[in-house]
Amino acid sequence: MHIPATAPRPAIAALAVAFVTSLSSITGCTAADAKPTKAACGAVIDITGFRGYPQAEEFLNQNLRNFLKGCDWLAYAAITGNSEGSPCQASPVPLYARPEENPNDNPKIAAAVTKAHLAEAVTKAKHLLTCDEDDAQGSDVLGGLRVIAAQVEEAPDEDMERRVVVFSDMMSNVGALDLSSGDYGAEAARTAKVKELKEKNLLPDLTGATVDIYGFNLLSEREPDRVPPLKLLWKAILVASGADESSVNVHQ
Repeated sequence: MHIPATAPRPAIAALAVAFVTSLSSITGCTAADAKPTKAACGAVIDITGFRGYPQAEEFLNQNLRNFLKGCDWLAYAAITGNSEGSPCQASPVPLYARPEENPNDNPKIAAAVTKAHLAEAVTKAKHLLTCDEDDAQGSDVLGGLRVIAAQVEEAPDEDMERRVVVFSDMMSNVGALDLSSGDYGAEAARTAKVKELKEKNLLPDLTGATVDIYGFNLLSEREPDRVPPLKLLWKAILVASGADESSVNVHQ
């Protein structure tokens, strides 16, 4: 299911804008330009075999809203077998009241519009999780990360902090990062794989970004012995992509 880039805003946002427009004609006030003050964020959602786990939707429900508390703008990317060419997409959502939505800088209107945007952001994430328009085989996790890195670059303010949340078991199995096999217990093996990905220009640009991953622990149901080395490998990949090691959080 494709989420159109021109999807209508929730009714509450439209009502808020209509109300504040009439209010402005009465007060004659002029507001300062509303600008984002929190982070530019990206949500990467795995719609391959990962979403077959009952916990996949639970991870999203339990963690997305809390993640969004630190965001003023949210972009999306889907992990599929062809993440960079996937028809499963969603347009970014501003998570603050923009000047045209709250021209008089009314705090009540700002709160109502922001609440509507947050609801829209969560709805789009849930719709993306159920998208069925991409039949590409496999799981291209790096491709999804490259998509979100490019999307976040389009945030309304280039100076915004960057935060990324990933809902995935991180079991990439296409191209140069096929984790369905391979021993990454030794640091040398992990270093060699990161070097290969870098030389092939496959790493996303996550410079300065905070990265939170939910769902990685689902791998432990199938291959518990591979969890620790693959966790170390992903941390090495994300650090090589520009994220600070202390800002990479693989939740288990």
